[in-house]
Amino acid sequence: MKKLYAYCAGAALLFSAAGSCLADAYSDGFIAAENHDYPQAVQKWGPLADQGNAAAQFNIALMYHSGAGVVANEGEAVKWYTKAAKNGHRTAQEYLAAAYAEGWFGLARDQKMAQYWYSQLDQ
Repeated sequence: MKKLYAYCAGAALLFSAAGSCLADAYSDGFIAAENHDYPQAVQKWGPLADQGNAAAQFNIALMYHSGAGVVANEGEAVKWYTKAAKNGHRTAQEYLAAAYAEGWFGLARDQKMAQYWYSQLDQ
C-alpha cells in the first residue's frame, strides 16, 4: 500500500506540474523535483505556496506527505492539501475527500467533511 501511495503521489506531483509554467520559480521547482533534488524543489515552491499558488501548495503537501525534501509530517501535509483544495486544486480536493471518507493522513473519518470535498469537485 505504501509503495502504491508513493507511486501515486509521485505521479500526481509530476502531472500537476507538467501542464503549466506558472512562474520561473515554479518551473525551477519542477525541474529540481524531476532531478530528485527535493530540498531545492521545496525552496522554489515554498514561497509560491505561501503566496497562494494552489499547484505549489499541493506539491508542498506531497513533499510533507512523502518526506521528500522535508521531514515527513502528515499534519503539515493535510494543512497544505487543505490550502490547495480551498484554492480550487482538484486533486487536493479529491485527496481530502478520500482522506476524510477513509480516515487517511491521520484524519478521523468524517463523512460530512468527505461529502463537502466531494461536492467541491462538481463546481
